[in-house]
Amino acid sequence: MNARIDPTPADTQLPKGARFDAGGSKAERSALREAIARATRLPEAQALAPLLALARQSEAAAARTDALARQLVSGLREGPAQGGRAGRVQSLMQEYALSSEEGVALMCLAEALLRIPDAATRDALIRDKIGRGDWQQHLGQSGSLFVNAASWGLLLTGKLVATHSEGQMLGALTRLVGKGSEPLIRQGVQLAMQMLGEQFVTGETIDEALQRARELEAKGFRYSYDMLGEAALTEADAQRYLKAYENAIHAIGRAARGQGVYNGPGISIKLSALHPRYSRAQRSRVMAELLPRVLQLTELARRYDIGLNIDAEEADRLDLSLDLLQALCEAPTLQGWHGIGFVIQAYGKRCPYVIDFLVDLARRTGHRLMVRLVKGAYWDSEIKRAQLDGQSDYPVYTRKHHTDVSYLACAQKLLAAPEAVYPQFATHNAHTLAAVVQLAQDMHGDYVPGQYEFQCLHGMGEPLYRQVVGPLQRPCRIYAPVG
Repeated sequence: MNARIDPTPADTQLPKGARFDAGGSKAERSALREAIARATRLPEAQALAPLLALARQSEAAAARTDALARQLVSGLREGPAQGGRAGRVQSLMQEYALSSEEGVALMCLAEALLRIPDAATRDALIRDKIGRGDWQQHLGQSGSLFVNAASWGLLLTGKLVATHSEGQMLGALTRLVGKGSEPLIRQGVQLAMQMLGEQFVTGETIDEALQRARELEAKGFRYSYDMLGEAALTEADAQRYLKAYENAIHAIGRAARGQGVYNGPGISIKLSALHPRYSRAQRSRVMAELLPRVLQLTELARRYDIGLNIDAEEADRLDLSLDLLQALCEAPTLQGWHGIGFVIQAYGKRCPYVIDFLVDLARRTGHRLMVRLVKGAYWDSEIKRAQLDGQSDYPVYTRKHHTDVSYLACAQKLLAAPEAVYPQFATHNAHTLAAVVQLAQDMHGDYVPGQYEFQCLHGMGEPLYRQVVGPLQRPCRIYAPVG
């Protein structure tokens, strides 16, 4: 059985009796990177085959997993409904599922409408996303007055704006109403989407986000803050994001009050926001210009002893991210510190091999890496990119249940190296959550602080994870967008 984690005041030490193995030749390390490269576009069945045994549970373990998942779902359904704005938004999202055309339309609007500066473009987006939705099927389907009112509003505005995009008009009155109502519709939709968008953003500033987080922190939740922004297009963009990250680390560090990288708040950074040419073709320039910036931020995080996670990005940036991570781990100024984090995506066929590399890197450099396992964030774009490029296969799994298998297999690999990695399991799926709890129990016995944690998105997973932080007594960190 692997060594358990020994909690400490700073919460950054290794398990009792655990030692890093600094072995491994350069050839062996190169072989690990070659294995990652070879797995990039494996046929799906071939990539999945070695993971099935890792993900498979015994009948008894599967039964315990199912029982816990049912318990969590029952608690979620029977628990008190959220009140106020959060409760209304949650009811709306339950009615308009992301698998429906209407749900996708709402999320597209929530993501895009607030960033469109001119009225004409907003009107065009509203016509496109609302005008074609089948809102009538949702009328009266929810017990929430707010949702039913929203359904009537979307049905009405959908029909009004649809007439503008259809070639046939029902008459002069319909035409007049359709055109004349656009400013009113725009204001109403913008207000609704602002409310929806605010549900998933912790605060416009880091100070506002830290203040808002106090309520759930008092209930046992932890936070990882992410400064919202796109990839840098210019050097000025990169410098602006660098300054924002610096300010955020100072603010988070002061709020952390020396709790350590496991118990206190942390920050997530996006490498493409810190350099305008973050691509493999510019590797030499990236290593010369971006590495000092990332090192500067990581050293600042170390000064406050708060965790810093490097966010996952598109598949073609993975190798470059690993190069930068390796350079950070080998930096003399970061030796002996266990707050460096890296995000991996289970939908990627390379994910299990990336874990092998991360474990080896941690052991060689004397770190315990924080590794956040997510299912994946760029599926649509990865599929489209592979098709446009005429690739032989995809870098990601094309079926959801294959990603689920990969996630559980990768979870086992992470839990099998407790001295090298601190696993952070990000999921909103009750069954996946229960499977991880059972897997860790089977491998290490009863949970002890510092062993692993769960993560969820702000505004999405808190009702489920209240049961985890409370009755199950497992830590959960909320990924909190700021901006």
